[in-house]
Amino acid sequence: MDGRISISGALVVLFFGWFGRAGAEAATAQQPTTTKATFPQSIEVIPGKLKVKIFLHEIKYEDETIPCWSYMTDGLVSQHQKEIIFTLRREKSEKPEDYPRGFLELFASFFHFAEQGQLVDVGDSTLFGETGFLGNKDFRGIGYVEPQGFRGVDTEGVPLLAGILLKGEEARIAWDFGLTRVTALLGKQYRYYPCPTWSDLKRESVATLNGMDKSILGKVARIGVRASYYDQQNHIFLSIAPDSRERLQKFLGELPPTKPLALRTPPDSRANACLFWRPGQDQTMAITPANSDGSRKTGAFLAFVPEQDTNEIRSVEDGFAVLLTNSTWQKIRESLMSGSDVFIPSDGKTGASISVEWAKARAYTSPVTGETYVAEKWTNYEPQNSLPAAKTRVAVNSSRIVLLTSERDLQARTTAHDLGDYVNAIADVVDSFFTPPEKRTKRELAIHLALTTGGSEVRVVAVPELSTEDEASLQPRLESVRAPKVGGTVKLEYILSVGNVASQQ
Repeated sequence: MDGRISISGALVVLFFGWFGRAGAEAATAQQPTTTKATFPQSIEVIPGKLKVKIFLHEIKYEDETIPCWSYMTDGLVSQHQKEIIFTLRREKSEKPEDYPRGFLELFASFFHFAEQGQLVDVGDSTLFGETGFLGNKDFRGIGYVEPQGFRGVDTEGVPLLAGILLKGEEARIAWDFGLTRVTALLGKQYRYYPCPTWSDLKRESVATLNGMDKSILGKVARIGVRASYYDQQNHIFLSIAPDSRERLQKFLGELPPTKPLALRTPPDSRANACLFWRPGQDQTMAITPANSDGSRKTGAFLAFVPEQDTNEIRSVEDGFAVLLTNSTWQKIRESLMSGSDVFIPSDGKTGASISVEWAKARAYTSPVTGETYVAEKWTNYEPQNSLPAAKTRVAVNSSRIVLLTSERDLQARTTAHDLGDYVNAIADVVDSFFTPPEKRTKRELAIHLALTTGGSEVRVVAVPELSTEDEASLQPRLESVRAPKVGGTVKLEYILSVGNVASQQ
């Protein structure tokens, strides 16, 4: 392959004139010849190894409908690399079959990098050489973010990254200071939280290197890791992926124990606000999703600063600085090196506290179907104001929802409003059924809901068990609730506690 590849962590630099001779030849040999395209298209880029599926779809953004192409790889996972999806804005003057072929060459190069063990993940960056991308020297790199589901794009639940094009000096900023410093500004520019996951070849750059040398991140040791955090009520919740331990251990082993450390991080999915910053900005500012109270703030970095008199948390630029006593820093440092969890309570002076948790694969076994679902991280989502407000209920004491479909697929297949209406209607049926005093035995119900394009399935398990008569009466009532239309399978389990001990006295 022509040129050089430099690797730093998981950050790949492309210094050759294009994307490498081997990749380009493989892609060019399979160029489609059809003039009137039908979508989705499946193109073999590297015979027997890598395909790319191209979707034609639209994104609803504020009052605008954006026509797009999405390119999704099929084959990178065989090299232990997550599949990659690129979504590109299509100009209305461009025909569907005019999608840029340069992405095919790019994906071929990614496959060859993955063969060599050069992998990318969320928060990583790729830099291009002087030629830029798609004949445009302004686009100098790619950033990798969590993918978003789009209607009309079937991601099939595969491990996936979304790639976004970085313009001008954004690529170098992402490389030096972390991708979130750029994506948060993109989110602000587009009023889209946490950032738009589509690329627009005609957009303006959102950041320059001018003044970046004065950033606090330029003055401390920093490392990009698979970790994320948020701050809520002066408590830092930090979650770290297990595969980051080796890098942290090596990095900290070479860092004097009294020196500050900054973790460069992607936005935390549990947060509802993300800090952003430009040089010269002298106050903390953040972007939030619609109807958010901004109570859980995430950012581009989390800095630990030892040799302090007390523990304190401060927002700095687009991140947080945790000022620590040496004894506290030692505990956190040991946690980062050993892969063990740690909780630092408030010392009563500033109220600051911090917890470090290493993500562990966890399983959920459905009490209804018996199926076991395993995920590295299960996230509890609190209701947002945009969801329908729950009615005051008599028999239902508490409830929670376990989503068995990925957030990405949910975004593509349904809406939060439709799903909220549906589960609230289910809860209303349960509440009405168990409201009569004679039925208020304290019990827990697990309701398995499977929605498909062809209909819906409802299954119930109760502890203690329902009588045969009650079971036969409740089931058709639940089935009569009108399920929302979905663009693919959506599965969830609704766990409700019913009954009131006081009513039985």
